[in-house]
Amino acid sequence: MYFRKKRKRETKPTPTPVPVPVPPPPAGPDLISQLPNSILHSILSLLPIKDAVRTSALSSRWRHLWKAAPLRLDSSSFDPNVQPPLNLFHVIRPPYWSWEAIFRVFHSHHGPIQSLSLTLFTPSEMDRFVESAVQRGIRQLNLVASYYEGTYELPAFLLLCNSLHQLSLRGCAFPQALPLSIFPNLTELRLNSVPLPNDLLPNCASLQTLLLATSSEGPPVSISSPSLRKLVFDVDSSRTELIIEYAPNLESLMLGEETTCFCKLKVLDAPKLQLLGFIHANFRAVQLGGTLIEQLEEPTLILPPIFKVNATPCRTNTLFSVKTLAIEMECYFEKAIPDLLRCFPCLENLDILKYEGNGDEHYLDKGIWEEQGSLSLLDHLKTVTVKRFCGDQCDVELLRYLVVHGKVLHNITLLCSRHISKKFVLTKKRQICFEKRASSDLALVFFRDAKRNVHFSLWNDLIYY
Repeated sequence: MYFRKKRKRETKPTPTPVPVPVPPPPAGPDLISQLPNSILHSILSLLPIKDAVRTSALSSRWRHLWKAAPLRLDSSSFDPNVQPPLNLFHVIRPPYWSWEAIFRVFHSHHGPIQSLSLTLFTPSEMDRFVESAVQRGIRQLNLVASYYEGTYELPAFLLLCNSLHQLSLRGCAFPQALPLSIFPNLTELRLNSVPLPNDLLPNCASLQTLLLATSSEGPPVSISSPSLRKLVFDVDSSRTELIIEYAPNLESLMLGEETTCFCKLKVLDAPKLQLLGFIHANFRAVQLGGTLIEQLEEPTLILPPIFKVNATPCRTNTLFSVKTLAIEMECYFEKAIPDLLRCFPCLENLDILKYEGNGDEHYLDKGIWEEQGSLSLLDHLKTVTVKRFCGDQCDVELLRYLVVHGKVLHNITLLCSRHISKKFVLTKKRQICFEKRASSDLALVFFRDAKRNVHFSLWNDLIYY
């Protein structure tokens, strides 16, 4: 018998509902435009200058608001979107039309100037900008002179500016004859490749922060300032000398990682100094009060350097005020470290930056720490940080000495660039005799420093130009 197959009923797809457009809600009142001009000026001053100028297209209410807001103008932010044809003019300096935009913005604005940064202008253009900025109460000024135009000499009216609080200079020069009182309210000065006149610092009565960077040899840099609190000094492969002659309020002296390799350091009078570093293990000469440690013979491929320690009668033979010290240590130059640490009997925080490429094959002073006895600083040392810790014999002997003799030591942090395993941690604890620690509160912490950042937290504000 023939049975007819039942035909499956085809199901039609359900049509997708078409969304009904929802009309936008009616526009409410423009509340922000109803704010007083003083508040709007504060808001505009926090915006980049390009965005602040664009607000003039919103309405007639906003057309001229940006012109009276505190101005923050940075010439380096005016980058062209289209590469202009190359010629001699464009090689020397950025495209002409971008400078025209800076001139138009600067001269259209008639309010106070919060900060101004000028890069690669001619001396005549610099004078025009700086003179107008001084008249309008400039607070922060950054000048980078063009190498093609020669050194830019600061005008006399800038030296007497009362409103200036922060000044940054590169490739500039101070006039030979300085007035008796300059920069009356300047608190921060940054100089890069700028000669420091001898009579500059004593005449800056309000200066608290000074940053110096140079890459060329020059005369000794002498610091004498009754108001200075923070000094940052960095040299790049240039032979010079830094002398702290008189700094009664200096609290922080931060040096580049290899500054002491090329620069002699003398701290003669700084009774309030609390933070010092980096001091490289291969330093040329370091004088702290009446204690002078100098390198008599430079190292060779076979023999490490020879250091000599001279102590003369002085009321500041050791720096009792220093609480935090940072050193860059290399096993090849470790012999000078104990003599250096003796100059800081009240040290509480020790930061050690290991030199990359260290290994036991360069460690010639085995057992040097066992000969030191108990240093005075071990009665006060609380924290130790070692970066680029690799666990070689140089690291182990130093840590064993600190663990066994550190009476109040409560934290040792080891930042490793290699993988940290449980076996590695247990092995290093056994090698440094952690069970024989002098402080029962001591904690040993291992961290993986994947980013391999060489700066410590206290050195993060070291500014390079």
